[in-house]
Amino acid sequence: ASLLKNDETKALTPVSLQKELNNLLKFNPDFAEAHYLSYLNSLRVHDVFSSTHSLLHYFDRLILTGAESKSNGDEGYGRSLRYAALNLAALHCRFGHYQQAELALQEAIRIAQESNDHVCLQHCLSWLHISEQKVFDSCVLLEHSVNKSLHFGLP
Repeated sequence: ASLLKNDETKALTPVSLQKELNNLLKFNPDFAEAHYLSYLNSLRVHDVFSSTHSLLHYFDRLILTGAESKSNGDEGYGRSLRYAALNLAALHCRFGHYQQAELALQEAIRIAQESNDHVCLQHCLSWLHISEQKVFDSCVLLEHSVNKSLHFGLP
């Protein structure tokens, strides 16, 4: 995962990495991090089906194992659900599926508003800007996004 993030040329080839991940998942199908790495690997080769499949399995396993609620004192799988919807929206944006991205963003926004999660809402606003940018020029949305990001200390 570190090599994919920092220097993809040093990482295993997509085919080799997926073979290794499949072996790991054969013995431990609930290994959430392996599903996430599979998601990243599928993004490398622009495979929308496999990346969506792996992303959903990652969040499913994260919720089932309860790892998310143990790692931070948050309300448990509610946080995972809103970030799952946000990541799904980001995935659809990357592949140019803006209508599906908007639906996933609406879900992420609804859950984040219920939880009063301003950071998640800010990330949603950023992805909303990216998806809307393809439809029309939204300078006001961008200015609002930058101001809120500065307020919450986000890049």
